[in-house]
Formats: sequence, structure tokens, C-alpha cells
Amino acid sequence: MTRDRLVRMENDVVRALVRALELAHPHLTGHSERVASYAVAVGCELGLSKATLRGLRIAAALHDIGMLGLPNELLTIAPLNPQQWQQIQQHPRLSVQLVRRIRRFRELTVWIECHHERWNGTGYPYGWQGEQIPLPARILAVAEAFDGMRTEMPYRPALSEQHAVELIRQGAGTLFDPRVVEAFLKVQPVLQPVGRE
Repeated sequence: MTRDRLVRMENDVVRALVRALELAHPHLTGHSERVASYAVAVGCELGLSKATLRGLRIAAALHDIGMLGLPNELLTIAPLNPQQWQQIQQHPRLSVQLVRRIRRFRELTVWIECHHERWNGTGYPYGWQGEQIPLPARILAVAEAFDGMRTEMPYRPALSEQHAVELIRQGAGTLFDPRVVEAFLKVQPVLQPVGRE
């Protein structure tokens, strides 16, 4: 099988999984694609290799695929009780269970699993902090948080671009890797209008 054909097949698998997620949870439509756009732009700014950028794009597209294992009503209510919040926190591990079945994507699983880890160690599932968290996962954390804030949810309106950017800026050094935030702030003004279209 030629490399081009293999890449096309991989892309088709990713698109099919993302479409399944969007059919199950319509309020997530476009989220995976936008997170992938933001993550790759930040990765470019940070000088990641071409191979790492490709892996980052796939990991970003599939980061929430574990939501397929959660009931829709769980994703459309707030506030969550402790038991519901515990269920939500399982989605990175559910994503890994799905993605690791695709042999060529197995190396991406730790990036996906750790996209809710936080720079100061307050994230999940492991409570890793700082550079314990793989750089691609730190990039995903910023990209996912920004788009999550900018996306209207059934239980709250979307934040304005300015407000979301300010919250990302405030999270540098606590929630997010400061170097990743700096790179994000450089690319976001150019990328944002394209990412929401």
C-alpha cells in the first residue's frame, strides 16, 4: 500500500469517528476540527516536526471521541453532581480505549489521555504537572479550553473571543504551559476568524 493511500485511509477513519461523535452529540459539531486547527497552528509556532504536527492533528481530532461512551444528557446539564463529574472525567480514558485499537494511532494515546492535565497538577486523570505532561497534550489543553469557551453549550452561551483569550492568558503558569499560551496568543488573532467559519 502506498503512503498516500495509507494517509487517505487514516484521514477517512478520523473523519468517520468524528462524524459519529457529532451525530451522537450535535452540540460538539465542529469542535474537533477547530481544536485540531488551533493545536496545529500552535505546534507550528513552537517549531514541532512535520510528523509530530500530523500526530497532533489526529490526536486533536480524536481527543473527545470517548464522549461516545457517555449519555447525551450528561453533556447537556450543569452543574454536575460529584458522580456525574466523575463520569465526565472518564472521557479521556474512553477515548484511549477506542483509539488504541487503531495500531498506527497508539503512540497518540497518551496525548489524548492527558489533554485535561493542568500545568499546576490540578487536572486529570493523573494529576501530572509541568513538563511531566507531554508537550502535545499541553497544546491540546489550551486549544480545547479555548474552543470549549467559545462554543455555545446547552447550559450556557459561548464566551466572547476577547473574554476567552483573556481567560487563557490568565491561566498561563497555573492551568496552562506559559510557553504554549504565548504561542497560542501569537497565532490566535489570525486563526480565530477562520476557525469559526
